Amino acid sequence: MLNKKVLLIFQVFCFLMITISVFVVGYYFPNLPPFVRALLPGGSKGAIKLNTNNQPDERFLSWFNRAPKRNIPTEPNIIVSPANGYITYIKNWHGAKHVIIEMRYTDVHVQRVPIDGVVVSIEGEGKKLPANIKIGDYMLKKMLPYQKITTFQTEIGIVKVHQITSFFANRVQVYLKVGQKAKRGQRLGSVLAGSTVVLEVPENVEILVKKNQEVIDGETIIGRY
Repeated sequence: MLNKKVLLIFQVFCFLMITISVFVVGYYFPNLPPFVRALLPGGSKGAIKLNTNNQPDERFLSWFNRAPKRNIPTEPNIIVSPANGYITYIKNWHGAKHVIIEMRYTDVHVQRVPIDGVVVSIEGEGKKLPANIKIGDYMLKKMLPYQKITTFQTEIGIVKVHQITSFFANRVQVYLKVGQKAKRGQRLGSVLAGSTVVLEVPENVEILVKKNQEVIDGETIIGRY
């Protein structure tokens, strides 16, 4: 009996340590936590080198924030992918079709406008997922998910782009402003680290992509209307 109790305590301890470690690493990313950096020899700061001002190396930032030129399709009546990554799920939800795109660490983390339209709202940083939407519905396996939702009024109605990440909302940026006219393929914003982007379109849009398909921001045609 004692051995079972000890094992249970050990398992709970390990779970808590792993959870805390994930939280701390996410908080300081892209830097290493201070107590880890202090243990590295010769002032080394780990794989992501820091400059004398204790900021991430400019070469790393330049690579991670890259926004390569895209060949934006010019044909009419299409919707392009807002993100670079792969399709994890496609579903109907509350009168709209939702296309969930997972971005890996190595994917481009700049998002693009999927369709011409006018920005009618940008829901603020740090807004949690709506209470009526379960985390599992967006295929999120994240701690403390946050999102920013940019809503466009388009010729086919309301189109939304959800930028979703973990931990802290200041990792989500939107370059557009309310009232601004946006063009297909224009830069919309960015998300730091591996994250999720959800494209929400009217039900009458024909979705042309499939689950697990690789997509390129601004280039891959997601749907047709």
